[in-house]
Amino acid sequence: MDDYDKLLERARTQIPEDAFKRSGERFKVPAVQLMVQGNRSMWQNFQDVISVLNRSGREVLKYISGQLGTAGSIEGGTAIFNGKFTAEAVNAVLNNYVLSYVICPVCTRPDTEIVKEKMAYYLHCSACGARTAIRPV
Repeated sequence: MDDYDKLLERARTQIPEDAFKRSGERFKVPAVQLMVQGNRSMWQNFQDVISVLNRSGREVLKYISGQLGTAGSIEGGTAIFNGKFTAEAVNAVLNNYVLSYVICPVCTRPDTEIVKEKMAYYLHCSACGARTAIRPV
């Protein structure tokens, strides 16, 4: 048993200190920067948000515009929605997306990817290995 404790201690010394912290602490989704021009709402930092989420822009846009009940498009790094929306409304929908399609329900880490197998979609976590069935976007 003494050898096991020595090996465990040696292994812990070789792991970086921040590995023992929850990885959710490093996961910060930027707040939505929305600008309204006429009857259109422009999400200025859309590219920054999808890079943090590690998801395709089309997938995130499809979910957000579906929940807002409007049409949306991507021009450059900006998402454009038809209609006037507040940043708080878009942030609320984005948070629902993150909870449903980004955060692992088992270990609560953001290290996931969406995998399609046959006719089903799964949220596969690379941190804990969990596979959770999800609804298609």
